[in-house]
Amino acid sequence: MVGLMSAAGMSSAPAQVKDKEKDKKDEKKDDKGKVAPKEELGGVEVYMAKDGWRYKVTNADGKAIAIGTTGYDKKEEVLKIVEQVKLTLAKAKVEVKDEKKDVKDKK
Repeated sequence: MVGLMSAAGMSSAPAQVKDKEKDKKDEKKDDKGKVAPKEELGGVEVYMAKDGWRYKVTNADGKAIAIGTTGYDKKEEVLKIVEQVKLTLAKAKVEVKDEKKDVKDKK
């Protein structure tokens, strides 16, 4: 019982110090040694279009960098697709195809 009480009464200060130390290690410096700002992420917008619910991926400036090509009848359907896209991009291997090479191979 005493161990439980003392553990519950401990502050989270050591954890906060560790988090700050980790953040400092993660900081990137530019050519002049100044700390560069952390890269900001964009997001995913789900919206109603003429042909149904759609999504688009935006960068930190709010500009579209990827757009879903299909409109869906229900918002829940497009939300499922967004989750599939997130999982795919997190785990997928990027394959770059050389168009010139593909054309030569067909001859």
